[in-house]
Amino acid sequence: MRRMKTIFLVGFLGMFAVAPASADWFFGAKTGPMLIDLGGFSDTTNTGVVVGYEIGVVVADLALEGEITTTTSDGKFAGDKVEVDTQALYLAFRTGGPIYFKAKGGLVNEEVTIGSRSETDSGASYGIGLGFGIGIAQLELELTAIESDIAFLSVGVQF
Repeated sequence: MRRMKTIFLVGFLGMFAVAPASADWFFGAKTGPMLIDLGGFSDTTNTGVVVGYEIGVVVADLALEGEITTTTSDGKFAGDKVEVDTQALYLAFRTGGPIYFKAKGGLVNEEVTIGSRSETDSGASYGIGLGFGIGIAQLELELTAIESDIAFLSVGVQF
């Protein structure tokens, strides 16, 4: 199953890597721990893709971002494996400059699997981050609230 998720992510990102470049569209990848704040749980590691469209304003940038993440390293709870998969749509704000602040808010759909039991939930999600422009790429460190007891601490790069 993990291999199929990885193949899907690489294929999904590849669709956008070969598309003609446009100043308004961007794509990227991110990875990091899903921080599960419940007793007895160990964190998962997730990897994902981001596809966005910059709306642009005078002082800063606004963007619509779609994000999909999947568990690439399982967490544990009472001997069972734990996975957290997410799909989200955000409105993101970035300040101008080579070092910038990021804030985002939107909707997330997450599926949490513990052993053979799976539960899906949807709701509001928000995050903050810090970014660095490096040539044609941007490196971003983010903390995103997925739900009241799960947060995603990620590092990503986008083009």
